[in-house]
Amino acid sequence: MPFQLTISEGREAGKEFVFDQDSVLIGRSTDCDVALFDPGVSRRHCRIFLDGDAYAVEDQGSANGSLINGSPVKTQVLEDGDKLTLGPVTFVFAMLTDEPATGEEDIPAGAQEGEGSTRIVSLDSLKRQRNKGQALAPEGAAQEELDEIREGATRSNLRALRPVSQEKSGSRPAAIERSTPAAPPAKRPSSSPAPARARPAPSSGGGGLSAAERARIRRESPGVVSSAKLFWADASQGLRTGIIGGGVAMVLGLFGVLYWLVLSGDDSGPKGEEPAVLSGQPIRDVFGLGPGVTWERADMKIFEWEYTAATRAVVILHYQAQGISKDEVVVSVNGVDVGKVPPDTLASQDRAIELMIPAQHLKKGEPNRIIFDNVKNPPGEDPWMIWNIWVERALLPDLLPEELVREANEYYKRGRTNFDRPDIGARNRYEAWKSFRVSWLMLEAHPEPKPDLYYEAQERMKAAQQELDRTCAKLLLEVEGYYNQGNYRRASSTLDHVKEYFPEFDQPCATRAENKRAEYGL
Repeated sequence: MPFQLTISEGREAGKEFVFDQDSVLIGRSTDCDVALFDPGVSRRHCRIFLDGDAYAVEDQGSANGSLINGSPVKTQVLEDGDKLTLGPVTFVFAMLTDEPATGEEDIPAGAQEGEGSTRIVSLDSLKRQRNKGQALAPEGAAQEELDEIREGATRSNLRALRPVSQEKSGSRPAAIERSTPAAPPAKRPSSSPAPARARPAPSSGGGGLSAAERARIRRESPGVVSSAKLFWADASQGLRTGIIGGGVAMVLGLFGVLYWLVLSGDDSGPKGEEPAVLSGQPIRDVFGLGPGVTWERADMKIFEWEYTAATRAVVILHYQAQGISKDEVVVSVNGVDVGKVPPDTLASQDRAIELMIPAQHLKKGEPNRIIFDNVKNPPGEDPWMIWNIWVERALLPDLLPEELVREANEYYKRGRTNFDRPDIGARNRYEAWKSFRVSWLMLEAHPEPKPDLYYEAQERMKAAQQELDRTCAKLLLEVEGYYNQGNYRRASSTLDHVKEYFPEFDQPCATRAENKRAEYGL
């Protein structure tokens, strides 16, 4: 039961693929049935497989996900006209009849050779191989040329397949030709005809290619590449030496220019407008002074945030910081100091910091100024940086004080149980942190004076957060080690394991793991 994929969006828009096999793997790796050489596509992005009487698509854990008609899916049955989007490429799925396609019906009447969309069909339309014809037959290919293809790669991809000139045969090819016609093969002088299968050994002076070899080069490579290969084959030894020497000189010159640019310190700085408004989404830019800083702020960084809440709520400022000593950076809201950035630890790079902003210091319905003020160093001295800054608004429960204590105590006990058994389950550390946090926030609604459980839950939450930070650093270090060793399967498996420890994105490690997966293309 064959089906067709047509590229509707992407660099190869208009190309068509016909398959008559139970499973088709699509991805960036060359061992896929359809290889899409684009960084937005994962190595093994998705699989189309026969599910009963219909075909279905299954995402293979890709970084950007697989979309059907704009919606992300894990596994879904495909229907005629469905649009399958993989990164920047969109396919249109269509079922075909069981009759093998020849491509002839797709050529409009009166169309010239080389016109129309590209249609690539599997060897089902010619002779089926044992591997179910995964290699693609070039247009107008003769039998012995097909034998050469069968001896080579058997994976279809998006490389251009050059048509063979049909001026003599006068027959229509098995697939519609590319819109850019290939150059006709070079003719051998009639005075010295060569046998059809002869392959003379190349001489040191270049040349020596048979007509069949020239035709094969034109067919297997795009126009510019095939011309370059033929030029190189015909070039003399002296010309080849000159070209190689010129290429080496150009590369050395390029490295020299880059080296000069680095030494000259010509840094045009960050592009775009500097972020200054906080929201519920983290700002990835880095502010402060020193290497790795996106926006240089030697003395202070000012943000604005509009506070709106229909009921009682608390506001929590989230951020990460590094290169800061004790009492060096003070956080103020509307001119009132509300806390200090904690000094560096061994895990400062991975540490997530939370700061509760008292409601009495906030102005409802108008912009509030939140400032990170470096009060210790003179401007332009020691490096410091803050990043991943965002604001969370947590609504408070409307309960009596004794009810708040009772509910908070239940969450606290649940947190202690998970915290005392961190290695029983991967989620235990996360569940402990979340239970302590709920207990703490619930007692934030308790009138003054706060019960002792309020402060105990707060301390337990910080301890659980430290455990989570250490676990995250260990797992991501393992991922980096496997990737540097070339063990991509273990690196991807460890990233999957991170989800078990950090199931929600309220922990920064979950986002860092997804960024690492996208960076490595796993």
